[in-house]
Amino acid sequence: MNRRKLTGWLLAFVCAATVGTVAAWGLPGLKQGDVDPLGAAIALMGLALAVWSGWMSWQGLRHQESDAVAMAGRLAQAVLRAETEARTQLLGGDGTTIDVRFGFRPATARNAAGAAVEGRLSEVVNYYQRLRPGRLVITGEPGAGKTVLALELLLALLEERRPEDPVPVRLPLASWLPLTASHRGTVPSTGASHTPGDAVKVVQAWVCQHLVDTYRGISPAAAAALMDAGLILPVFDGLDEMDAGDTPGYGSRARQALDVLNAFQRGRAKACLVLTCRSGQYQALEALEVWAQDAARVEIGRISPAQARLYIQQRVGSSARWQGVLDTLDRPSPSPLARALSTPWRLTVAVTVHEQRDLDGAYLRSPRDLICPELGSDRAVRDHLLKLFLQDATARYRAPQSDTYTPDQVRAWLGVLAAYLNTNAATGRTMAGKALSGTDLTLHELWPVAGSHRPRIAHLALLTGVFLGGAALGIWGFGIELSGGAVLTMAVALSALGLTYVFAWPEPSRLDLRRLRTPQGRRTAAFWLANTFMASVGLPPLGGCADEGTLSVVDPRVLVRISLTSGLVVGLGSGLMFVLATTGLAAGNAPTTVRIIVGIMLATAAGSAGSAGMRYLALLLCTRRGARALPWRLGRFLQWATNAGLLRKAGIAYQFRHRELQDWLAAPANRP
Repeated sequence: MNRRKLTGWLLAFVCAATVGTVAAWGLPGLKQGDVDPLGAAIALMGLALAVWSGWMSWQGLRHQESDAVAMAGRLAQAVLRAETEARTQLLGGDGTTIDVRFGFRPATARNAAGAAVEGRLSEVVNYYQRLRPGRLVITGEPGAGKTVLALELLLALLEERRPEDPVPVRLPLASWLPLTASHRGTVPSTGASHTPGDAVKVVQAWVCQHLVDTYRGISPAAAAALMDAGLILPVFDGLDEMDAGDTPGYGSRARQALDVLNAFQRGRAKACLVLTCRSGQYQALEALEVWAQDAARVEIGRISPAQARLYIQQRVGSSARWQGVLDTLDRPSPSPLARALSTPWRLTVAVTVHEQRDLDGAYLRSPRDLICPELGSDRAVRDHLLKLFLQDATARYRAPQSDTYTPDQVRAWLGVLAAYLNTNAATGRTMAGKALSGTDLTLHELWPVAGSHRPRIAHLALLTGVFLGGAALGIWGFGIELSGGAVLTMAVALSALGLTYVFAWPEPSRLDLRRLRTPQGRRTAAFWLANTFMASVGLPPLGGCADEGTLSVVDPRVLVRISLTSGLVVGLGSGLMFVLATTGLAAGNAPTTVRIIVGIMLATAAGSAGSAGMRYLALLLCTRRGARALPWRLGRFLQWATNAGLLRKAGIAYQFRHRELQDWLAAPANRP
């Protein structure tokens, strides 16, 4: 938007607010007598707010065209901090890696040029940089270390990055719907081919949304500028997590995603990307003659006994304690223990749980327990390790003082969530047009844990109670007679609140009041207020507002918190406006306090019909007891589980540390 047009909109905004305020202030003097002092003060506050919003919006115009290269530099620092922490967590709190080897698995046609026959984790960045185009597919068995290899590549690229290079950003594919209803106007239906322009729109929309959701300080306009400038390298993690089952068919989301990514270009060349997938699922897609075109697919091999021995010797304090395990690994014929420890995930767990000490320095467990006769199969070794891993995490990471989690509680609560995810993954079920994730625990989208109807009914009941309370107080305070008209008005309002049930997936608010502490945050808030006004009168929005300063990763709990806080702020503001609107009318004879409370309650009820925060509260009310019981402070518990290494963060969602842990917890036999 040009400066002249923006000036016109801002002047219109300020003038409209001024005229409305003066008119409301003047009405009492014309017909009803003196002005309510509080009402007059609120009027002045409204005028000041309008002028401030207009001024801050004007100031924000100077920052509207962000420097994409500078923004990319800030994003790179934020990604580096977040993914370094993720890597440390995946490695069990230690920086020692297993230098896994991988081999090139060429497709029947259209492979990337420059792919070497073999490679290893320590050299993955050199392997990738030789590819033309830069499209790499990382495959492997469960627990082989696909995400760790992708992270190693991502971090190495960031460490060597020049200002004009793209920023690698990891995106969990489980949350992506390539052909959602929002895209059907621009993307062909299932089975049809995709044009490069269609693919760019789909990928750009999803990547931009991920950037805005995940990194505080990036606006939609800034995210779009980064994508337009080619400054984002998408690292798509978990193609195998998009569908139920181990053999995705031609109608699967994974196949649709590959179609989109195959048409995803930058200019005349294929756009660079990195993709991870389990070998079995990728081979099933290859059997359908669908694969990532112009890419190099590599497959991570199993850990050899020699690699396992070297890793143990590097990680442990005393190799003598592990001698029995090392001797078992050296045997010519593979043992159940050697098979169980042939993946980085299980080997890391084994070392982590057997190296823990008490306050006196004594080791809590002996590695010789791993070679006892009772653990005669790799499955038995797996179950033994996961049980110890859960116990160890609960003991080592104490919960906040206000909360105490017992091992049984941790297993029960995580078991409820794991069973919910596994049910989604096994059935591929959808609800109200949305595919339920089999891996992501997103707080404002977790309400189906309690069923498809109960949380929506509880949400509606909460709003109905608030509305009826406000209406009753208003009838009493304003001296309104309960006539047929009043009853009809309340019935219509309650019917409108019934739409709460229809809003299956409320969107969380983005108004973060903590950002008002910075000048950029105040400019963004001003733009939000101005755009809200524009939308209310049918005018086009002002556009984006560029962001400055340090970027940070959004806490997955923040969106629910913001949604609840912004609902209260809107309710408070509406309550003050209600006082202003009723000043000078018959209702103005009611006490000011009553008018404020009535306004807040009615506005909160109306504004929370589509509130993600209120739906989250409804979930908590519906999971107080029974087989689906969850902690009241669910967000705090999930954050504790993340700190304890049981969960990990993926954008604005939590995920189990490993799918094997999720499957184990979901089994009824492993729950208390």
